Amino acid sequence: MTRDPSHHDRCPRRARLAAAVAALALVGLAVPGATPPAAAEPTITLTDADAPLGLATDHARNRFWVLSEESGTLRLHAFTGDGQAEGTMSARDRLVDGQALAFVDGEAYVGDIGGSRGEVVVYRVTEPWPGTEINHAAALTLAYPDGAHDAAALFVDANHRIGVVTQGDAPGVYLADEGAAAGQTAGLTRVADAPADVTDATALVDGRVVLRTATELVALDPASWTELGRAGIEGEQSGHAVTETVSSGRVLTGLADDTALVATDVPGPAPADPTAEPTREPPAPAASTDGETEAESTRTFAQTGTTTAIVAALAVSAVAAMVVLLRR
Repeated sequence: MTRDPSHHDRCPRRARLAAAVAALALVGLAVPGATPPAAAEPTITLTDADAPLGLATDHARNRFWVLSEESGTLRLHAFTGDGQAEGTMSARDRLVDGQALAFVDGEAYVGDIGGSRGEVVVYRVTEPWPGTEINHAAALTLAYPDGAHDAAALFVDANHRIGVVTQGDAPGVYLADEGAAAGQTAGLTRVADAPADVTDATALVDGRVVLRTATELVALDPASWTELGRAGIEGEQSGHAVTETVSSGRVLTGLADDTALVATDVPGPAPADPTAEPTREPPAPAASTDGETEAESTRTFAQTGTTTAIVAALAVSAVAAMVVLLRR
């Protein structure tokens, strides 16, 4: 049999090419936003933290964000899926009575909704990151249609529509007008009655909305706003926060004076047809008073420049390695 003289040359080239492809794959793994594996969720204790006033889940990054009772500044604390502190994101905005927090598709929503008032403010932060400070979040002003209300619960669905749940006389669920934009006032529409004394709420990945009181969880169908089920929260008499677990399907409830988060099944049946992928188009960045766009005004070089430089350096290194390997 006659051997192909080029056979021995092709094999090392294939090996070098495979190594180059692997190097490029490592660059992809280093890009921020890549989805890490989700952690298991037994009871979780947040380290170096106060009891959460607002609590939200970043499913893509296996992270929790916490709003705690502080001196009126917009400050969010990040924790890993197993409760380890990652750092704080802060802004120069001042909160009148911050009460709640939601997170969806890379955007955090801080509800400055407490106290009896006819208008409330929800601050939106695009891609918050631990260890950064931003200038200002995008402020969305929402007006009740029926006078002043007090509220402590906020949720945001997959299409980024904001919901507020009021307390006091005639508590209710209110939805913000679609297309609410920063710097403008949007209306709120009452869509359902709510249980008394709701302290927090969350929209699940499958579309259901879960409300919590000090002692109960109530699941709602957002298509009809009818109750799907309710269940007691064992041992919690004055807890405030609720959010979905990182891996979806259950909720975590926070204790009043503790940093433990307890995993609990969602009451009632799961939807037969879970929420589809969101169809919302991202809003056009709003211009701030100093001429910056919203995206520019809500982040610093610590968020963007350093990350970009690291990714660029990795990409250059990988391409250089590939060139060297292929020339051998």
